[in-house]
Amino acid sequence: MSDEDPITNQQAIQAWSDAAPAHVDDFDDEGDVPRRLLLNPAIFALLGDPGGKRILDAGCGQGYLARLLARRGAQVAGVESAAGWYAQATAREQAAPLGILYAQEDLSQLRFPHATLGDAASFDAVIANMVLMDIPDYEPALHACVAALKPGGSLIYSLSHPCFEEESARWGEQGHVAVNDYLREYAIPQTFASRFHRPLSHYLNATIQAACTLQRFIEPGLTAEQVDQAEMQGQTGAWYTRNQRVPSYVVVHAIKIGR
Repeated sequence: MSDEDPITNQQAIQAWSDAAPAHVDDFDDEGDVPRRLLLNPAIFALLGDPGGKRILDAGCGQGYLARLLARRGAQVAGVESAAGWYAQATAREQAAPLGILYAQEDLSQLRFPHATLGDAASFDAVIANMVLMDIPDYEPALHACVAALKPGGSLIYSLSHPCFEEESARWGEQGHVAVNDYLREYAIPQTFASRFHRPLSHYLNATIQAACTLQRFIEPGLTAEQVDQAEMQGQTGAWYTRNQRVPSYVVVHAIKIGR
C-alpha cells in the first residue's frame, strides 16, 4: 500500500478478530441482506451445482457460505485468519455438524500440503467471498487460492466494487456515487477495520498472472421486484435504491490453467 504507515496483515487480522463479537448475530443461514440478495445468487450462478465438489471457502468468516455449500452437497473446507470469526465457525460446526474442515491461517501465508486442508491442487473450486479487499497482502492470498485449485478448477471471488465504493448512505443525499480518487491504492477506515481500495485492473491482472483465465464477472444489482418487495417489508433505504442502479459489488470467475 502507498500509505505512509501501511497496515500489516497481522494488524488487519487482529482488527477483524476484535470485531467478531459485535457481529455474531449479523448472519442467518444465508448471510446478511447483501449476501442473500446479491452475492449468493452471483456466486452460485458462476459455480453451478456444488454437489460432490471439493470447495475451499477462503476467508470464511463465521462460516455461513461454507455451511450453505455443505448443505447443497459439497465437501467443504474453510480458512479463516481472525480468531474471533474462526471460533464462531467451529462452534457452529460443533453444534450442527456438516463435515466442514476449518483451519485458522493467514490466507496470504497458506502453504500446501496442509495438515487440515490436504495437498495442493486438490480443490474443484475456491471461493473468496468479500475477502481480498480486506487483506493488505492480497496477491499472496490470491496465489494461495490458485495453488489450492485443481487444474481446470474455478476461482470465484467477490469484492466491494472498487469503481463505485462510496457508501450507499450518500446516495440518499446526492443521488449518485462520486468517484474522485480511483487510481491510487489506499486504506479506507471502517468502524472496526480497514478495507483497501485498489483499481479493479489490479485484481484482474493479478488473476491472469496467477495462471488463470478470466471467464466472467458479474456486477449484481437489485431488480425492481426486489426493491418493491423490500418496500412492502418496510426495508426501504438508500442501499436498495442505489443497488438498483449502481453496483456495490463485483464477482469474478476464473479458471486455473492446466490439465
